[in-house]
Amino acid sequence: MSIIKLLTKKLDRTIFTTPSHNQKAIFSQEYASFYKHDYSEIDGFDNLQNPVNSILMAQGKVSDILKTKQTFFSIQGATTAMLAAMKTLINPADRVLVARNCHKSVYNGLVLTAGMVDWFMPETDEKWGIYTIIDPKKLESTLELNQYKVFIMTSPTYEGINSNIQEISDICKKHDVYLIVDEAHGALYNFSDKLPKTAIEQGADVSVNSLHKTAGALNQTAILNVSSNIKNIHITSFQNSLNLFQTTSPSYPLLANIEACFNYLNSKEGRKEIDLLLLEIEKTKSELKRFGVEFYSEDNHDPTKILLRKDGISGFDLSDSLFNDFNIEDEMNNQNSCLYLTGIGTTKQKLEKLKNALKKIKTNPSFEFQNMDFQPYPIVKLQPVNAYNREYIYVNKNDSLLKISNKIIMPYPPGIGLLYPGEAIQKWHLNYLNNDVEIIA
Repeated sequence: MSIIKLLTKKLDRTIFTTPSHNQKAIFSQEYASFYKHDYSEIDGFDNLQNPVNSILMAQGKVSDILKTKQTFFSIQGATTAMLAAMKTLINPADRVLVARNCHKSVYNGLVLTAGMVDWFMPETDEKWGIYTIIDPKKLESTLELNQYKVFIMTSPTYEGINSNIQEISDICKKHDVYLIVDEAHGALYNFSDKLPKTAIEQGADVSVNSLHKTAGALNQTAILNVSSNIKNIHITSFQNSLNLFQTTSPSYPLLANIEACFNYLNSKEGRKEIDLLLLEIEKTKSELKRFGVEFYSEDNHDPTKILLRKDGISGFDLSDSLFNDFNIEDEMNNQNSCLYLTGIGTTKQKLEKLKNALKKIKTNPSFEFQNMDFQPYPIVKLQPVNAYNREYIYVNKNDSLLKISNKIIMPYPPGIGLLYPGEAIQKWHLNYLNNDVEIIA
């Protein structure tokens, strides 16, 4: 029986178990339907830490859809899925190569696994102020000079830029390196020919998808995908790793939401909605180009990530104007551009509102965009696990140059660290520091 049917089935029993609310909204009536289906692992219900019935069946169905060896559900976001992937593949002191535009969860995983990190710098686009692809040739040069256990990268990026995972995967396999891809923003890729191929399809060993970002599911829902071609790792190792991080009191409504999400995405209706969304986005872009709006649109870009800029106005001012004057909030912005995320649930009317607002934005003809600079290559003085919980002192910012940071500097979103604990403070970082700086003593 599916998780959805299990939760909607009327139980003819009196339950003296957790949760204590007895499937009734005692003090939050607006969430009554959520409470109604909120059970613990009572008799006849499956267990997320050792699934043998409904959860196992649901995971198996998704695995078949995605063509994986196994897909695991996470109800604690892509972060927990990433931590589990890293814990499975990385042992203490293993050397790990990590793309610097990875989410902070990867840094957290380095602390927890005691992996020894080297950072790999992705390509950049100064015009748009974003990280772009992983250059396969530069990656191969790095792997030829160093031995690594795992390479971790993000594709698509927050802005929807996809690297050539097939070529990267071939290079990693040539050098016996496991490839983990943070594919959090690529949950729709299996369901439209108009979108890029998935990381698993292109040879990644492990990928992680977040389902709330584009696939229309609730916050905290995600999956961990394991390739059928992964070598020398037993599939139960991933379950064991998930059990280290995942709660022992899982939310059954969230689990059912994952199942329902894939039922919809894999249906004719779901696939049609994705293609209609892509069509409406293309129409919106086509019309706005006549009003001085420029869109990022390189090869293998995910069109559901609308990255734009408008002649005569900075990204910061454009964001403020859309928010203050039109009640439109972007996902992220920088001095040159703004990012608007779309996905399941983005309506034609919503796109129309954005389009009409962008037409009306006031601009200054004398304004000129400036190319943006990016963080320098990190100087790692202490590995993440060694920098964690170290004694620290405060110094004035002017005295902090080349001292070892004890704090993370990180704009959020996108959750990419500009400076991590254990790294030397470089001149570039000073613009992002307060007057008093925590350094490791």
